[in-house]
Amino acid sequence: MSEGPGAVPLPADWAVLGKRPGRIMGYEVLDGSLPRDRAQRYLWSATTGTPDGRDPAGGLPWRVFLSTADGEDRPVCAVVDTTWDGSKDGTDTPSYTWRLLLTEWQPAARAGVTWTSLDRAAARTGALPGAEAVLHAERTPAAELADTIDRLGFEWAAGMAALLLDGRHLVITAPRGATLPGIDERVRVLDAVCALLPYGCRTWLSGATWAGKTEHALRLVFAGSARSGQLETPLATGRPPAPGGDTARRYLAELLRVRAKRESTADVVAHLLAATAPVPLRAGAGAVRLLGELDLLDSVLDAVRQGRGQAEDVGRLLALHALEALDEQRQLELVRFLADSAGHADGGTAAAVLTRHWTPQVPDLLAAAVLAPPASQETYGKAVEYLGLLRGLEGAANSGAFGRLFTTLATAPGHDPVWVGQLVYLVEKNFGYSTDAVDRVLTGVPAAGRAWVRGLFGNRPCEPAPLDRLLALATEPGNGPVPGWLRFAGALTGHRAAAGATEADATAFVGDNEEAWRIALETARDHGQPGVIGPLWPVLRGVLRSGRQAELLALLDELARPGAPGLPPGPAADADLLWLIGRAADPGFRPAAALPRLRGITDGAPALDRYTDTLVARTDGDPALRDEVIAALLGDRPDLAHGWPVLTRWMKQRPSITTTVGEGLARRLMAPDYAHWLDLDLPTDLVNELEYKGLGWHRAVQRLRLAVNARAELDELARIIISGCPQPTVTGRLLDEIAALVSDYGSAFGYTLTTELDRQRPAMGLAVYQALGRDARYGELCARLVRHSNREEVRHRRIIGALSAPAQTAPPPGPYQHRPFPPAAPPSDPQPQPSAADGPQGAPPRRPDGHPAYPPASAYQEERSSRWGFRFKKRGDG
Repeated sequence: MSEGPGAVPLPADWAVLGKRPGRIMGYEVLDGSLPRDRAQRYLWSATTGTPDGRDPAGGLPWRVFLSTADGEDRPVCAVVDTTWDGSKDGTDTPSYTWRLLLTEWQPAARAGVTWTSLDRAAARTGALPGAEAVLHAERTPAAELADTIDRLGFEWAAGMAALLLDGRHLVITAPRGATLPGIDERVRVLDAVCALLPYGCRTWLSGATWAGKTEHALRLVFAGSARSGQLETPLATGRPPAPGGDTARRYLAELLRVRAKRESTADVVAHLLAATAPVPLRAGAGAVRLLGELDLLDSVLDAVRQGRGQAEDVGRLLALHALEALDEQRQLELVRFLADSAGHADGGTAAAVLTRHWTPQVPDLLAAAVLAPPASQETYGKAVEYLGLLRGLEGAANSGAFGRLFTTLATAPGHDPVWVGQLVYLVEKNFGYSTDAVDRVLTGVPAAGRAWVRGLFGNRPCEPAPLDRLLALATEPGNGPVPGWLRFAGALTGHRAAAGATEADATAFVGDNEEAWRIALETARDHGQPGVIGPLWPVLRGVLRSGRQAELLALLDELARPGAPGLPPGPAADADLLWLIGRAADPGFRPAAALPRLRGITDGAPALDRYTDTLVARTDGDPALRDEVIAALLGDRPDLAHGWPVLTRWMKQRPSITTTVGEGLARRLMAPDYAHWLDLDLPTDLVNELEYKGLGWHRAVQRLRLAVNARAELDELARIIISGCPQPTVTGRLLDEIAALVSDYGSAFGYTLTTELDRQRPAMGLAVYQALGRDARYGELCARLVRHSNREEVRHRRIIGALSAPAQTAPPPGPYQHRPFPPAAPPSDPQPQPSAADGPQGAPPRRPDGHPAYPPASAYQEERSSRWGFRFKKRGDG
């Protein structure tokens, strides 16, 4: 049989009385751990006769309970079991065996051993050991003994107890017409009668479940009838005969009085079981006094329960009643009172009483006081208070009490794990104490482990040794996988055993605690671990939804500082996305430039690849976030070093975003300040997307700029312009680009360009002039072109006039004679005065540096194959 959880191990001696096989003559001690003569004294005292098979009530086994024997000078707690295994001696007579188990009185009294618990403990020992036995005895509950007393009838049991105190030898017989109960019930009856005497009377009490016809000195036995000197009383048959002595009569009267005063027999039994001081038979008056002290116990406990208790009164009570002899509830109340009182400034007396009456059960009682109510801040404070008290009281007599209390509290099944984790952290922090059993609770109960690690990380700077110890325990062979919360805790500090922490690990670490994410980021910041942002991504995005953007973004700036050297691209992308989500919640916010950490990436293409991979993974399946990121990467001005390269990589991985990029780019190209977007090298799909959105001019404008910068020929410029005008009209950004070009290079260049346009597509050049004339923005440019045309018109009129003059008769020239030009005819229209911006009359416009702004017109008309250069810089015609 297995021992119960409350069993107390008691060293025991043993001996066996019987006959050796084949022997004819008497019984002898065959074996044992006791000296032979001492064993004989107890064994012969328990021999009450030879079993008689014709008497069913006297059937084996017989059990005898002894407290002493002739020739012994100190009390013990012993049981003798008489059995027969079927063996016979040399005369063919049954050979019986008496087995003795004996433990010393003091440890048995401290353990509250009664005959019931002794009998059960003896049954659990099984076969006799070769050297020393150990009895695992449990305290018999007062309620169990009281139930037996009430079944027997209190008056009958009390009368039997008073007769025993009167010195009588009692024989319990079967009532008329009835039979005696079984062996186990007989043990309970014997024990119940003795339970109505102070426990200290067991130093002289003895009993037997059956007594034969041999003379014996046992005090209380079951038998078929009484012998001389014995008083026979049938079982449970009303009140027994009254005792003859005054002391016994007073005791019986007091016993009936205290029972009538209380609600249950258990109160009386518990009080008497606590009176463990030896009470000699000749000092019966002491038993009367001890019974009367039940009122003292009641009064002290009532004062304690009502908050009026005094440590001095408890000390006086415990001087009369050993603490361990009281029932568990009373022990709990008194120990809790002393511990609470010892925690006060004037608690020296209470601490002294607790130390003086210390028992090994004190830590368990204090643990029970803490664990009984639901976990709360109050019980947490009480646990810390009791631990501090035991650490202060710890000495030789109560060594290990602190550790026992702590372990009991931390390993209590079913208690609030968060409460446990916080307590474990505090004990290690304040007392430097930890145990393997408690560490296994942390690794085995996630909520307890999370609470513990939050305490560890919340106290900065974090001491890494406890976490290292727990990780070492969790990674031992045979311990299974490392708990996710613990692996992520290791990742926060950069522990090598925590590589590869996942989002599931981060979620396990956070649990349902609203501050765990902040503790995680602060810990990672202190240990330089920005890589944990990735596993925490889902948690941190949830934090942004809760309205704590400012706090989160500030921590991210500390953990993954924009521009910090060595910031990995993946965490940088995660932090930028969280920054964008958090800032996007602000009314009217629009990112003005590329994401802040992206601008700090300087490791070239591989880093941009990893950054892009993170963006793709986070935004897949989240169109709203994807569009926000694209807008941020586009910004208000193109970022050719970071934002645009990431977008082009993204479009290669996810071509579906080209539409979104095209929409954003189209809006920017239609804005007044669009020019800087023309420098982007757009992929073909994106150009097609822009044309689909009505920006067909974009391709022509971009090609025109490239051609101008490449010093392309004039006819190439014209072809590009025409390619951007499916209809013979010029509108939008292409018109703006032509106007800027003409404005830069002068009216003569404009005239030459439009002439080339007309050559390649009739009326195309005129369409350019018409478009400029209809747009109010180009009034000044049109005025310059008009002035230029007027000058050209005057010149052409003069040429026409010169060519149209009447012929004059003149002698034919000689073979080498020069023919002079006729004089110019006066113009039909007044000649306009040239503007200063148009340059000197008859000379091409010049740049401020004095160089011609473009080659003469004849160069465009007659030598179109020549190369010329110009750049897109705003200049006047002069």
